[in-house]
Amino acid sequence: MAKTIQKAIVTNQLTLTTGIIASVVMWTVCYIVRPIANFGETIGAYALYALIGYLLIVMNKSFAIIRLRASFQTVIFLILTAITIEIHMFNVGIIMTLCCLFSILLLYKTFHVSWSAGLLFHAFIFWGIASLLVPKIVWLIPYIWYTCYVFGSLNTRSFVASVFGWSIPIGGYALYGYLTNQRMDIMAKAAEIIRVESISSVSIELSIIVMLFFSLLIFLVSAIHFLMFAMDEKVQTRCYLQHLTVTVTVLFIIVFSCISTTLQLMPLILSGVSLLYGHFSTLTNSKWSNIFFVSTLLCLIPLLFINLLY
Repeated sequence: MAKTIQKAIVTNQLTLTTGIIASVVMWTVCYIVRPIANFGETIGAYALYALIGYLLIVMNKSFAIIRLRASFQTVIFLILTAITIEIHMFNVGIIMTLCCLFSILLLYKTFHVSWSAGLLFHAFIFWGIASLLVPKIVWLIPYIWYTCYVFGSLNTRSFVASVFGWSIPIGGYALYGYLTNQRMDIMAKAAEIIRVESISSVSIELSIIVMLFFSLLIFLVSAIHFLMFAMDEKVQTRCYLQHLTVTVTVLFIIVFSCISTTLQLMPLILSGVSLLYGHFSTLTNSKWSNIFFVSTLLCLIPLLFINLLY
């Protein structure tokens, strides 16, 4: 029975449509029961999340991350964002996520491309903008350069281009701060990069903590499955999935070391988790994977009530 349910949901062409309708219904219920922002801001936030969901489909279609032309990763993303009421508002984390996804799309295009300087230049411009919005993601830059090395696209020319691209938004903001006597704001962003705080030292909603651990559970299962069966993937796909796995791991480390960044990083975390869980759900068909899949769906109901009540 579980096996039939998983296959029917993941492979059904109506799953995306059903997921969109379900997410709209849940956003509507959440706005009525526990509004976080005004109506216009809520609509705008949903539109941006829908755009992120579309980019997840583009990523899979362009780079065959899931091997199939699947849209289940977008369904998962829309459902998880619909349940997480605390992010039903406009915040810098949504724009940061869009910038990071655009950057990753350009980064993946450099796989085994020797003349990659232009692509990396534009990729790091987007990452530089994202770094201004959420300074903590600067910690991912060394790994991006390592990914370029794995992709075979890192050379002196492309490295200089990436540094120059990242420096344009950072340098522009620093120059603006200097000319407008807002140097303290620049120093505050720099200090944000190394700030550490515990969960007990920050007041954060119970619903966010629950969603964070639920996302972590989904990620661990998906990542472990990928690591166990990584050799079944093509080299190119395996590199993409390795990049996603390490990136999401670093994001979780950042969140647990500085819990106040959870709301800002949650959209990007859910994007990566959704891609990996989409890969897991689409390509598995064992007894334990089906049980986990059905259990995950059943958990969505109490999670929605937790978010509505707390």
